[in-house]
Amino acid sequence: MRFSRSIRLRLGLAAVLTITLALVVGGLVLSAMFDRQIKRLAGLDLGERSVMLMAGLRPLVADPGAEPEPDPGLGGDPRYLRPYSGYYWQLEVGGRSYRAQSLWDAVLPLPPEGAPGEAVITTGPGPDGQQLMIHDRLILVGPDAVPVRISVALDLRSQIEAQSLFQRDLVPFLAVLGALLLLASVIQIAVGLRPFRRIRQQVTRLGQGTEQRLGYDMPQEVEPLAREIDALLDERDARITRARHRAADLAHTLKTPLQALMGEAGRLEAAGQSAPARAITQITHTIRQRVDHELGRDRIAGKGVSDPARVARGVVDVLRRTARGAEVAITVDVAVRPLRIDAQDLAEALGALAENALAHARSTVSIRSEPAGAMLLLVVTDDGPGIPDAQIALVTRRGVSLRDEAGSDGLGLALVQEIVTLNEGSLRFDSTPDGLRVEMGFRLAETG
Repeated sequence: MRFSRSIRLRLGLAAVLTITLALVVGGLVLSAMFDRQIKRLAGLDLGERSVMLMAGLRPLVADPGAEPEPDPGLGGDPRYLRPYSGYYWQLEVGGRSYRAQSLWDAVLPLPPEGAPGEAVITTGPGPDGQQLMIHDRLILVGPDAVPVRISVALDLRSQIEAQSLFQRDLVPFLAVLGALLLLASVIQIAVGLRPFRRIRQQVTRLGQGTEQRLGYDMPQEVEPLAREIDALLDERDARITRARHRAADLAHTLKTPLQALMGEAGRLEAAGQSAPARAITQITHTIRQRVDHELGRDRIAGKGVSDPARVARGVVDVLRRTARGAEVAITVDVAVRPLRIDAQDLAEALGALAENALAHARSTVSIRSEPAGAMLLLVVTDDGPGIPDAQIALVTRRGVSLRDEAGSDGLGLALVQEIVTLNEGSLRFDSTPDGLRVEMGFRLAETG
């Protein structure tokens, strides 16, 4: 199955591509949102720590020139006492600097001083190779508006680890979500394409002849197509009907003149003018060949379903009324199985084979059916002399006749071959010691 001809594959591939793209973009967005949120929470935590530091500023602000030492536990967190713990503070009061014990001998990389009361959050390198988030704020304290710069910082290692853990957990979640979305896409495609399966079944029944039109009971998206197909079928049937009417009119128009010519040829023959009689007869036969050929070609255009048993009985009833039919025993054993061929076409083909068998049979002609998978074989046999192997390939050629008598123009078996070909059937001649066996097969309507 080529990709360009499969709607299912194209929809499936489009679903895979769009779902994959959506999952990738969604994963990146979720990861960025998580990173933004943990940094926002870290910034809020640093802001609260900055406020807590203000509680220990009173002795420093009261007499900044007395060089008081800040409380080692300033900020209320014992991690400020452990060197390189990842939690740091730094104060600048009246031009003097104070640092948390956790900074040891390091200094926070502060940004340029901002406006009073404005908090500035930046990142920068810290001690021991740490990456710090720094919350820096300048405030004015007391009636003298003493400038105090409060800076608190924390190591971003825990946030980075949290981000890594989130991404690691996010990947399998997105994989499961992608699988569920793909399953939903498969179900959606199956449900969406289900009407096309129904349309295919209707088209199959249309080809089998069990239905004449697709109808309009279809989804809106394909209803215009069904209308166009039915319109084409209506036009085809109308053309076939017109062709058959023209063929019937032509046959009726030429029947009398041709019969008159044959009568004139007979009178000339009786009057001893054999040469003109034979010329007229030859010309008349040529006209009849051309007319029969065109009539047969136009009529074969019909399609449908036929009952081979009924057709066989009708052919035999006609043959038994002939002089030859009264001399030869004709047996019929044909199953009632609908075939994909117009009944008139089947009658024409089977009648030509049976007439040929009756003309060469010594005493018996048999018409029976044999199953052959999705086809049904109509077997016509006779106990005549058969056909030489060298001539079997020639009998269905137009103009080749198995009989030498007048009136045999070689059109019957040629028309049989045309009917079989146009109806996708099979035709086989076998000469046996017991006579001639002809197998003509057509597809069964119930198997498509």
